[in-house]
Amino acid sequence: MDTRDTELAWLRSENALLRVERDMLLRLATEFQALEEKATMTRTVWLTPHAHEQLRAELAALRAAGPGDELDDPAGLRHRQRVRELEDLLARAVVGEDPPDDGVAEPGMVLTVRYTDGGADDTETFLLGTRAAGREDLEICSPESPLGSALIGARPGEQRTYQAPNGRTFHVTLLTAVPYGHHRAG
Repeated sequence: MDTRDTELAWLRSENALLRVERDMLLRLATEFQALEEKATMTRTVWLTPHAHEQLRAELAALRAAGPGDELDDPAGLRHRQRVRELEDLLARAVVGEDPPDDGVAEPGMVLTVRYTDGGADDTETFLLGTRAAGREDLEICSPESPLGSALIGARPGEQRTYQAPNGRTFHVTLLTAVPYGHHRAG
């Protein structure tokens, strides 16, 4: 083999390695994008227009009051912490938009579930959303709670298991999942 053939063979092997590397990077990018989309979905907070307005008013009042003079003042620290919490919550908020009426449990849906532990079949209906969504006419279950996170993505008839903070395991079956706006209209 002469020098030209050697160089050509080397270029071919280098090209093959580059193609393999490119394919690996594309696979990783696709996986990363899917993980990022899932993380964004779970961080999204569903709010009614009323709850959104209440939170905006609270944030405006806190900003107008100012954080306090002393950096190590506990009240000033709580004040700044609440401002950051509200800013984060409002930045992630989806306001008044009903999720799709596809029966899948996600924030903004009113869920009816059946608990199948302890011999009794108890049913409960609640809004899967944040406490900030504050509805007096409906119980609220946070998507970050053990029950809420277990139900995310469930379809009617699916049974899910979750562990309560006391360590006890519960079984729950999703009966219905209806967008909040449809529940309210019904």
